[in-house]
Amino acid sequence: MPNWCNNSIAFYQEDGGNDRLPAFFADVQKYTDHKDPETGESSNWVGHLLKANGIDTNSLYARGFFSCSEFCDNHVRVDMETAWAPLPEVYDLIAEKYNLRYVYIAEEPGCEVYVNTDTEGRFFSTRYLLSSFEIDELELDKDILIEYGERLRELEDETLYFDSAKEVLETFGEFKFCVPDVETLNQRLGEFNLHVYEYDAA
Repeated sequence: MPNWCNNSIAFYQEDGGNDRLPAFFADVQKYTDHKDPETGESSNWVGHLLKANGIDTNSLYARGFFSCSEFCDNHVRVDMETAWAPLPEVYDLIAEKYNLRYVYIAEEPGCEVYVNTDTEGRFFSTRYLLSSFEIDELELDKDILIEYGERLRELEDETLYFDSAKEVLETFGEFKFCVPDVETLNQRLGEFNLHVYEYDAA
């Protein structure tokens, strides 16, 4: 049983118009409560929308389900639940098929997933902060203390604000946190009792 990650994706037109949004919104609505033509069973699996657009899902990780959608003045907001983490590859394919762009916010506290790609705050104002504490009481072995200890002590009682997961990766990459992705970053930060908290910048 996976941890379910909550995603909100804002699909929009790069030119600022909205003429392509109604068709996209109608399709999302259709597949939010898709009925199998053979069995009559309902399914909100995102793969139905992909298949309807000729996208092969056999080699694609698409374990996600539509929750609801909303047509706004300049974008369509789609809420989804995905297993463990967001599905940017899926969002890329959808955006490409409908000639749209997107930003998204995704949260799964159990896996420490906190992502907001809307760095301009156009659609999602939520931001995240990183805070550290009790570094002196951590049981870190000698090698870890040598490699990370000085920087960790600099962080004690300090609150850092980040606009995106990319910025977190870039910042900690400067201090030899060798992490290829956000999931690995969260694991490494957990070793040092670093925590991510949500706040609203609005």
